[in-house]
Amino acid sequence: MKKTILSLLLAAAILSTTACQSNQTTNTSLTTRTTAQQTTTASIEPTTESTQAPTTETTAAPSNPVIGPQKLSNQTQRAKNQYNMDVKLDTEKHQLNVTQKLKYVNNTGADLDEIYFNAIPAAYSKNGGKVSFESIQVMGKELSMTNVKETVYKVKLDTQLKKGDSLDLDMQYTLTVPEIPNRYGYVKECYNFGNFIATPALYENGKWLVQPYIDIGDAFYTEISDYRVKIDVPEGYTVCASGTLKDGIYEANDMRDFAFSAAKDLKVLTAKHEDCNIHVYYSEACQYQAETVMKSAKESLELFNKTLGKYPYESLSLLLCSVADDIGGMEYPGMILLQTHNNQDFLYKYMNGHLSEDELLKTIENDDLELGLPSRIDGKPLSADDLKKEILTMTSNLDICTAHEIAHQWFYGIVGNDEIRHAWLDEGFARFFDHYYAEKCIPELDSERFGIGDLIGVNQYYTDHYNGIANGEVYADLNKSLYDYRTQPMDYWDIYEKGAALLAKFYYDLGEEAFVKAMKEYVQTFAFTEVDPEEFKEFWSKKGNFEEVFKIYF
Repeated sequence: MKKTILSLLLAAAILSTTACQSNQTTNTSLTTRTTAQQTTTASIEPTTESTQAPTTETTAAPSNPVIGPQKLSNQTQRAKNQYNMDVKLDTEKHQLNVTQKLKYVNNTGADLDEIYFNAIPAAYSKNGGKVSFESIQVMGKELSMTNVKETVYKVKLDTQLKKGDSLDLDMQYTLTVPEIPNRYGYVKECYNFGNFIATPALYENGKWLVQPYIDIGDAFYTEISDYRVKIDVPEGYTVCASGTLKDGIYEANDMRDFAFSAAKDLKVLTAKHEDCNIHVYYSEACQYQAETVMKSAKESLELFNKTLGKYPYESLSLLLCSVADDIGGMEYPGMILLQTHNNQDFLYKYMNGHLSEDELLKTIENDDLELGLPSRIDGKPLSADDLKKEILTMTSNLDICTAHEIAHQWFYGIVGNDEIRHAWLDEGFARFFDHYYAEKCIPELDSERFGIGDLIGVNQYYTDHYNGIANGEVYADLNKSLYDYRTQPMDYWDIYEKGAALLAKFYYDLGEEAFVKAMKEYVQTFAFTEVDPEEFKEFWSKKGNFEEVFKIYF
């Protein structure tokens, strides 16, 4: 009976959303949202050559393409660490064998007798993960990697490294991959390798930062580097990675990290937006979600290029895979992981114009689907309009999540920050811009719930608390680090809202045009470096009178 009622409501209620660039088609009696690449890109089978670039059928680019504004580029003149790596995946042992040659540049401003490293995979020992350092050499001389605290290690140098000088560290280590759905882990025949590299810690105020990994937020802090990575995977596996594949090597210049995934039976959608190649990797069970992701990626790049400065890399790869359900998505420079919802793919098939209304209703009638739709709102049975909004929300969530992770390409990726001590400096920006995306690209969504209006309301909430008008506890504290949320990890999620609400206050006070101009300047000012809260406040203090605002938020 419940399915029958749901079907009747669907027939009366399902409406479409429109994309940023108004790509529309007609399906029976309903207008449905379509992917921008639908008629230009074909899905393909993965190549059997483990490091070969994916190939696909695409519509030829125009002879004189419009490239748009100049890409953001690294103007810092800061010497970068150089990684040359060779990694081999053993799916029988669930291990990754890593040969890492690192040219480390001493930018600390001090002479060094030792170098600290972060080895994030060591945090997964409780899940069966393991890190084994087999060899660390400098100029052929064997050194040792010793543990400092949890995931923090150090290498004692045989000869002091003077400030400004560099040295070559040759490392070999083996990672045993835990069987968990995570940004680092594997499920069945899909392996995710986020934060798998042993990376130098940062050095501040005369000492190394000892910041062990914590399973709250994104406990990472790295500098811009250059990567050359050869990835060897078993036959039948396809690689999705940061950077661009050139002559069998993934090249990732001016990136804050390098990540990759390898999985069997992947297909890929490939399209070009301006001069960026977009690849969306997916399994057959979520092919229509892949279409949605491609559309959202194009829309996000279009919007953020205009408001933040142009995406600096040649490619952007997105993988629909198994990550933790409470994550939704995970960003890395040039690569994004997105959680799949295979039992909902028929909804995306419908919304993308590939499934008729009758076919949709038959699917709901014939299959035992757990859609997660509420049966009542405010104690009343779900109306046709309510159902329409719920389905719109459900399918748009993937669009917004994609936009959020692409916004991270600018905030954490291009403009870096300490994601442990100041998580809001990237999460707040990414949350603000996923709301900005929703408002600009999915106008059918309620702005007071998903757009800037929602964040303006959150700002009012914090302002009322500060002024003693509202009662109740305010959880988010922008001065807290991730470690402060150990006892109440769910309070951490409020950082997203509070950081975004602070930006919404700037947006509201300055107006959209002045805010966008300031955002471009902000990105250009801190591009390929790291920003801290004091620098943030100093920058925005020059754009408006926000002294009282900073008191509220800090």
